[in-house]
Amino acid sequence: MMHIILLRGLAREAAHWLEFPVRLHTAIGQHCHLHIPDFPGCGKYFRTSALDSIEAMTDHARAEADIAAALASGEPVFIVGISMGGMVALDWAQRFPQDISGLVLINSSAGDQPLSWRLQPAAWPTVLLALLLPVKQREARVLRLVSNDTVRYSQLLQRWLDIQAQRPITRTTILKMLRAAAQFRPRNACAVRGLVLASQKDRMVSPRASAALAQMFQWPLVYHSSAGHDMPMDDADWVVQEIRQWITSIGGNC
Repeated sequence: MMHIILLRGLAREAAHWLEFPVRLHTAIGQHCHLHIPDFPGCGKYFRTSALDSIEAMTDHARAEADIAAALASGEPVFIVGISMGGMVALDWAQRFPQDISGLVLINSSAGDQPLSWRLQPAAWPTVLLALLLPVKQREARVLRLVSNDTVRYSQLLQRWLDIQAQRPITRTTILKMLRAAAQFRPRNACAVRGLVLASQKDRMVSPRASAALAQMFQWPLVYHSSAGHDMPMDDADWVVQEIRQWITSIGGNC
């Protein structure tokens, strides 16, 4: 049995993966078990106060994923993290390398990089307005920022609004997660194998941030030519294919 942990980004929850988990599970096969934790302040923990550091989020996700039995049986565990979820994945791999067979970072960044890489200047107004606007306007602006799929925009927005109506994200949660992400400083080495996926047309986080992470850890870097920041939403099949090929290339059984 192979285990894959999916970690979402800032102020998002498990449901924001949309069809991606189903497509990943189909591609990997029945011997794959997916774990999709929510962070406090989001998803099933939306009534809980958000945590104030990436390290605390790592500890929470590690406990929720509950992979002790898998590790005891020698079963491989991989982590896929997007944006802030990628920071948690990297922290997990650096502090608990014995847990992880490999990790995939999608459009992520780290605190020692230039601010203009971590949050591109054109994205600043949307992030600031996200703290001020009513929910519907906030979600609409954020979706336009993170997705380049204009054809499905209305459909995706309605799904986001449905999620928000069921498990609302508060401004306090957004602020605490922004602060935690801004303060995250990874170590300079990582013993776990990794893959970095970056969107060349990401309008939120500069692809240079992903390139720097790939160079730092000497991990392969693969670019998507048209997807937005939320790559798994814009092109789930492409992301699934890249993950499957990489796991196979390092000896995983897909």
